[in-house]
Amino acid sequence: MILAIIQARMGSTRLPGKVLMEVNGRPLLAYQLDRISKSKKLDRVVVVTSILEKDDAIEHFCKEYGVD
Repeated sequence: MILAIIQARMGSTRLPGKVLMEVNGRPLLAYQLDRISKSKKLDRVVVVTSILEKDDAIEHFCKEYGVD
């Protein structure tokens, strides 16, 4: 099994919240997930984040988007 792990967090010091910032009405993380899911070599994509409360929004987004 080939697994892709995308690390995401909301606590960027230069641009906080960048991961879920919207461009053309879509979060940046959605663009990344769409691009990586086109790979024919990957069996699974997983987004990892911290247990900090500010990163709960990433977990919520991933559940809605259907990504572990």
